[in-house]
Amino acid sequence: MDEYEAHLTRLSLPALLAEPGALQTQAHHLTSSLTSLTHSSYPTFLSLHQTTTALSTSLSSLSSSLSNLISTSLPALQDATAAWNTRTTDVLRERSKARLVLDHHDKIKDLLDIPIFIESCVRNGHFQEALALSNHVSAMAARPSAPSIIASVHAEVEAAIAQMLVVLLGTLNEPGRKLPALWKAVNFLRKMEAFAPGKDKSGIPDLTDEVSAEELLALAFLSGRLSCLTSALNPIARDIHRLTDSISTSSSTNELYPWGMPKLSDRDKEDITRSLKKYIDVWREGAYDILTQYSSIFLEQQQHPRPTSPTPAPRSPTHQRRPSVQLSPQLQPSTRAPVPSLLPLLSPQLLSYLLPLLNSTLPLLPLPLLSSILTQLTYCATAFTRVGLDFRGLVGTLGNSAVAGSVRRSLQDIDFLLPFHNSDRKSGKAPLPLERRRPSEWLIAPSVVDAPPAPAQTQTPPHIPPQMLASYPPLAKYTNGLLGVLNALRLLAPIGIMYELVGVLDGTLGRAGEELLEYLKGFVGKDKDENEDKVSRAVGEAYFKVLVPFMKRALVEGVYGVDISKLEEVGGEGHEKLREVLERWEKDVRA
Repeated sequence: MDEYEAHLTRLSLPALLAEPGALQTQAHHLTSSLTSLTHSSYPTFLSLHQTTTALSTSLSSLSSSLSNLISTSLPALQDATAAWNTRTTDVLRERSKARLVLDHHDKIKDLLDIPIFIESCVRNGHFQEALALSNHVSAMAARPSAPSIIASVHAEVEAAIAQMLVVLLGTLNEPGRKLPALWKAVNFLRKMEAFAPGKDKSGIPDLTDEVSAEELLALAFLSGRLSCLTSALNPIARDIHRLTDSISTSSSTNELYPWGMPKLSDRDKEDITRSLKKYIDVWREGAYDILTQYSSIFLEQQQHPRPTSPTPAPRSPTHQRRPSVQLSPQLQPSTRAPVPSLLPLLSPQLLSYLLPLLNSTLPLLPLPLLSSILTQLTYCATAFTRVGLDFRGLVGTLGNSAVAGSVRRSLQDIDFLLPFHNSDRKSGKAPLPLERRRPSEWLIAPSVVDAPPAPAQTQTPPHIPPQMLASYPPLAKYTNGLLGVLNALRLLAPIGIMYELVGVLDGTLGRAGEELLEYLKGFVGKDKDENEDKVSRAVGEAYFKVLVPFMKRALVEGVYGVDISKLEEVGGEGHEKLREVLERWEKDVRA
């Protein structure tokens, strides 16, 4: 419109006056054109009308649908979408975790296999590799914000290491373990610091402030080895106690010595000797092993400490990509402060397994069997001096006591001069003669009854009995019994008990002389038979002047090689008994 107005302003007046006519002409032309177009294209207009009507209807329906979509469907879709997101968040998270685990499957498998590897190493004795793996896991667990799986693996590893500790401590308690295995076990216990402060989680007060970890380890070692020694000795000790206890319980039916000890059969003595030899051998081997092992493991390392060397990293048992593992400084061998030796406490403990049994058993053995036992003990005690355990003095004291007791029993076992009732002998009552036979009938040989031999003025050697005793068969038999005891004593005659044995022999001779004196007094006197009186006096002279001095010389000079003239006064009950009997002989019979 503005352009047309601008066009009109540019026309001239004639053109402007002619403009209405031109416009009217164009209007008629357009009208005719429209009319002709209408007649020629009316189907098109009808179709356009219908289409326009349909389009209006469709647009109305579309508008209502869009309104419904905007007002109803889209909010519902939005709510459903939000609910779907909520439902799938956990699933997506789990899928993400599963994808992450799948991506790191090899590393996780290696990590989870570490406790199994440690248990396998412990079972097969590869303790170094087990400690290295444990240290690797501990280092990972010590990192800040470590995953929870590391803490779980670390707990399993600690359980496996605790089992390894049990295995190592069990090694110290296993019988038959030699120095290399024990050395290895103790060294790994040191590396593990099993007895270090803070290791005990049982709630028991910590004593490591007063006792060092090395001392506790030494105590654990000695406790384990001593338990092994005890388990080896107990069966043999039970056999010995079974024999001795059975003898003690049946002592009411056995013959008793005057001091109350029951008599043993030869078979019981041999069984006790055999078991005691075995006990000494087992004790010697076990105690020697304990002493040498303790000295090698705990004492020699303090005197000669070894420089530490770096430990090569163990290779992974199953996976080649596992990083190398090194021991941490706390697991590396370090220089230990010297600890006091426990040998002063160990030695009495070892001897307590041997000496009490010897003290109760040796007095039961006879001299022939006792000799071999004491010889074995002497060699054993001498061997232990090389490792610092010298108990030869204790063996000597036990030997002296055992030999003295065995000699006393052996002398007691010799039949007295006169035959007695068995019932009186077993009951301990005062003996009564079985029959009052005359001395000439049994105390002297029939060939010399009329002229009994008198004691010779010269002394025979201490190992050869006087020939005149052969004329008195009971005295000769009694002399042979006494010499048999001295011959057995000759194999093992302790110097320290010489005076005691002299007293024992005096007591034995005094008791036999007292019985003989009581018997002979019934046949001596002016109102008695002259021949029986002569024989009785000759028998008494042979006993008190020949047999008694010879037996004392046989013991002092023949066994010990000491001049009897230089022997000091013995004293004691036995000596007083013999002196009293000699005085009675001189006073009552010989006078």
